[in-house]
Amino acid sequence: MKTKIVVILTIITVVMGIFFIWYFTPKKYSETVDGVYYQLGKEGIIEHVKVHIDGKLENHINGNKTFRGFIDFKGDKIPQIPKERAELELHYDGQKFTTIFSPFQKINGDLKGRIRTDIYQYGWMYTNDKFTDFTIKLTMNGSISLSEGYMITFPAKDRAEAMNKSQRLIKEFEQQ
Repeated sequence: MKTKIVVILTIITVVMGIFFIWYFTPKKYSETVDGVYYQLGKEGIIEHVKVHIDGKLENHINGNKTFRGFIDFKGDKIPQIPKERAELELHYDGQKFTTIFSPFQKINGDLKGRIRTDIYQYGWMYTNDKFTDFTIKLTMNGSISLSEGYMITFPAKDRAEAMNKSQRLIKEFEQQ
């Protein structure tokens, strides 16, 4: 009888250990989704865009998720980061909000291949708990106008879907 209990407890411990290792190990997250780039205060969209997110998503014991990685936007009209900047980075800490930024500036001239610390903010990103819906208020090192600012929302097919998703995500963040 004692042996059965020890075997069962050992099996349960091993299964729980395997689950915890799997759950808390950072996982590769690489998604390309279609989104909409639009301006607040004006009808229609400016352009349909593709957004690629690549990095590692990690679960924590408190239920939050963190993400460390890069984000890239594909579109003709969407503002691109200057060529002398490093890639755009995302550091999400589970608070439904993060900043999209480029932490370094590439140095040209005699010091080719070198970089220096110089933060360039592209925008503010709001997301849901599952890290599947996103909306970005573009700042590009400037301020944002709440009535005429530019937004990127993904995944979205049209302005109405983008606006609804954007309002919901920002409201969820503000109610935390």
